[in-house]
Amino acid sequence: MIGDDLRAEFHRLFAAMAKIGATPAGGVRRLTGTPEDGVARDLLAETFTAAGAEAIADTVGNQFGLFRLPGAGDTAVLCGSHLDSQPTGGKFDGTYGVLAALVAAQAVQARLAAEGRTASHHLAVVNWTNEEGARFQPSLTGSSVFIGSLTAEAALALADGDGVTLGAALDAIGWRRHGALPVRPVRAVELHVEQGAVLETAGVPIGLVTGAWATRKLCLAFIGEPSHTGPTPMARRQDALRAAARAIEALYGIVEADGKGAHASAARLTIAPNSPNVVASEVRVWFELRHPEQPVVDDMAERFLAAATAAVAPLGVAVETAIDERRPALPFDAAGVETVRAAAASLGLAATEMMTVAGHDVLALQRKMPGTLIFVPSEGLSHNEREFTKAADLDRGLDVLAETLWRMVTAANV
Repeated sequence: MIGDDLRAEFHRLFAAMAKIGATPAGGVRRLTGTPEDGVARDLLAETFTAAGAEAIADTVGNQFGLFRLPGAGDTAVLCGSHLDSQPTGGKFDGTYGVLAALVAAQAVQARLAAEGRTASHHLAVVNWTNEEGARFQPSLTGSSVFIGSLTAEAALALADGDGVTLGAALDAIGWRRHGALPVRPVRAVELHVEQGAVLETAGVPIGLVTGAWATRKLCLAFIGEPSHTGPTPMARRQDALRAAARAIEALYGIVEADGKGAHASAARLTIAPNSPNVVASEVRVWFELRHPEQPVVDDMAERFLAAATAAVAPLGVAVETAIDERRPALPFDAAGVETVRAAAASLGLAATEMMTVAGHDVLALQRKMPGTLIFVPSEGLSHNEREFTKAADLDRGLDVLAETLWRMVTAANV
C-alpha cells in the first residue's frame, strides 16, 4: 500500500526532522516552545500544505493536517503523536508517529482515488503539544486540552523552571493560534516505538497494545529552614535535602521489598536556595510509581507517603504534596486491537499483545473516544540519545498503520 515514492518521502522527512535540535550523540533536544520546536512545527505545517491537507493549529499549539476524503461527512479518525522531546531525547520518540501518520494518510488518499472508493471518515494527522512534559508539567498537555480534561487557560499558564509560561513560549515561536478542528473525531490512533525490549526480545515486529499500566505521579515539597552550612549546629538544622534523600530511599525500599514488579523513580529535584553554603530550605522531588494493577499502585503510594512523612519527622522538616496525578490502568478499545491484528496479518506480519508502561497522547484521548496504540521494536534506551529502531521496523510499522487507517476510514462504524 505504501509505494516506493511515499516510503522514500517518509525517510526524507524523518532525516530532515532529526536535524532540528540534533545533539552530538545522535538524539534531539526539542523542548516545547523553544526555537527548535518552532522550526519543527514550521516544517510540519509546510509538509501538510504540500500534501494537500488543511493545516490547522489551536490555542495551545496542537497541529492538525486535515485530509478531506471523498464521501466522508463531518467525522474524522485522528492519527499522530508529538514532535517535542526530552532534554536528551531520541529522534524516534513521537516524531515517528507524526510523520508515519502523514505518509499513511497520503497512501490512504491515493488508494481511494486509485480504486474509485469513498470514505466514511476524514483523516486528521496530529502533532500534540507538550506530550513529554519535560519543560512544562503535566505531560500529555495538548491532548488533555483537546478532550477537555485540562482547560486551555490552565495549560497556557503552566510555567517552566524559569517562570516562562506555555502561552508565552508558544507566542515567542508563533504557534499560539486560534483554529479548531472542523470535524468530529470518532477514533484516535498512535504509532510509536515501544521504548522497551518486549518486541526486540521476542523477535516480533508489531505490538498490539491492549492496555496501559496504572501510574501515580507525586511531587512532594520538603520544607525546612535556611541556615549556614558551617556554624549551624547539626541538631538545629532543618535540612530539606536530607529529608528528600530519606524519602527517596523510602520509595525504593518499598518497591524492592514488595517484589511485585512495580517501576519507581525520583527523577527531578528543585532545591532552594541552591547554594553550597546554605542548608537547603525547600526541596521538591517528582516521584513516580507504575504497575499493571491499579490496587498495587494505590497501596504502594499510600505506604510511601506515610513512610516518607515518618522518615523526615525527626529532622523537623514538613512534607507537603504539591502534585498528585493519577493515571488509571486503562484497556484499549478491543475493536481497534483486532483491526491492527487483521492489518498486520494481511501483510504477513506477526504481532503480539502487550501493555504500555509509558504514557502516550492516545491514553488521554481514550477518555473521550476509542483509542488504538501500535508499537514497533525499540533497541537501546528510550529518552536517551542512543534510542534506535531499524529502518525495516519503521517501514513495517508504516505499512501496518496505513492498512489500519484504510480499514478504519472506509468502515461505517469504527
